[in-house]
Amino acid sequence: MRICVLASGSSGNATLIVAGGTRVLIDCGLSASETIKRIRQVGEDPGRLDAVVVTHEHGDHARGLVPLSKSLPARVYISTAALDALKLGEKAKFIRRGEAISSSQDFEIGAFRFSPFAIPHDAADPMAFTIAANGAKMGIAVDLGHINALAAAAFRGCDALIIEANHEVEMLRACAFYPWSLKQRIMSSEGHTSNDEMARFLSEDFDGKAEHIVLAHLSRNTNHPAVAQLAAVQALEARSPLFSANAEKRVKIARHDGPSDWIEL
Repeated sequence: MRICVLASGSSGNATLIVAGGTRVLIDCGLSASETIKRIRQVGEDPGRLDAVVVTHEHGDHARGLVPLSKSLPARVYISTAALDALKLGEKAKFIRRGEAISSSQDFEIGAFRFSPFAIPHDAADPMAFTIAANGAKMGIAVDLGHINALAAAAFRGCDALIIEANHEVEMLRACAFYPWSLKQRIMSSEGHTSNDEMARFLSEDFDGKAEHIVLAHLSRNTNHPAVAQLAAVQALEARSPLFSANAEKRVKIARHDGPSDWIEL
């Protein structure tokens, strides 16, 4: 399995995974042209994309869905509630839909087996996934108010994790141009994961298996890559030598402005 985070942040989220000749895009929050550009940039052919899987309907995860469907032959896997929440109207005719997915039912796309689970986030039917192929397993959850027991259990045994580290709480509280209502939403249990919550997960619930921990959906206004990475590394180093070994090499930061390096599992 190969994993590349094409983009992650409030301006758009998209992750490309490849295994056994199957190519799947998880979320399509960039414009179609930018998505296609970044897929090409990492050495893949957008025309060979098999599917787009949408975690929920928010714009930074689904903004490019219709234009991308017009440009590429990929099937779209999305829950009925999320599709309805998009309110596409006549534009829905452009979507070549695969099976309707739900947070309680596994499904397969080519070489990949997706195991969805519900997450705490303020959307119609938000879900995250563990994904298995060729003996490897990854987990991805990039919009959730906190990493609850269900997510922590699902992440056990993963070789790679893409998890949210959206904000530093004090930076968010001090942000001069966010209204208090937005700050409350972000900090709520159904908002976005803070550096503190991400670090708590690594300190208390992480099983130590994943050699690749990608911190995603960092806010450009209320977080900083160095701050998020330090929080994760310190959480790992505070545990046993098994967890602290190569802590700095384990932790990576997903960018909003360009694709990550490929992760090979």
